[in-house]
Amino acid sequence: MSQKLLKIKLYQPFANFRKPFSYGIVDSYPLPPPSTVKGWLHNILGAKNGEYYKMAVSICGKFNSIVYDIQRIIKFDRLRKEDSSAPILKDVSARVLNGIIYVTNLVDVELCIHVNAEQEVLKGISLDIFNSYWGLGRKEDLLRVDEVKFFEPQVVEYREYVKHKLPDIGMYLKTSTAEKLRVDGIRFRLNNRYIKTKDGLRIFTDKKDVVYFENLQHLNPIMSVSDKLLVDDENILIDLIGDDEYESL
Repeated sequence: MSQKLLKIKLYQPFANFRKPFSYGIVDSYPLPPPSTVKGWLHNILGAKNGEYYKMAVSICGKFNSIVYDIQRIIKFDRLRKEDSSAPILKDVSARVLNGIIYVTNLVDVELCIHVNAEQEVLKGISLDIFNSYWGLGRKEDLLRVDEVKFFEPQVVEYREYVKHKLPDIGMYLKTSTAEKLRVDGIRFRLNNRYIKTKDGLRIFTDKKDVVYFENLQHLNPIMSVSDKLLVDDENILIDLIGDDEYESL
């Protein structure tokens, strides 16, 4: 196989990859979803005014623990006739709500991201990544880039793959991949790409069904699976998720 992918290894002391519609708490995905990773990469590339680079990403990693933070929030909500207790901003026809909310923080996050795109796009990411101040997730989450390099993925048989010492990390697998490997985990429908309305709102129209598999070391070594796998130079499994034309090599 001659096509090269870009490999990026990151570390974050704290991170929150927010789950939409989590109620009463700002909950977090165990790993950043494809939309978050692709948005970060587009910021590195300096994409503006809806400019979009087609790509697919394989996302794996781990965190050491979880802590819960308490934050004060100030919300502007629509006026309600039945509630006159909250302060009202008449000029903008809104009421002000003041309260606290719990926030999930992942601690000691280690990520390994493989990116497949046009070679010029990958080259642009590799050249500009250390010149970018953009974080992954929240703006306040610090990020350290530990490694950026091109590599040529290897094709291996499942039986050969599980004979080696497997990395102690979890990853997102496409549902089809999880079914082939006969593994189960936490199922998510993750955002992949959005469109922007005239009002500037982002609406995610493309979503991906994935399975979060907690640890590659839990792959069954005696299972009979005939499918071939893509791995990198550290024996990390690669399962690309994103734009269809870049999900396979």
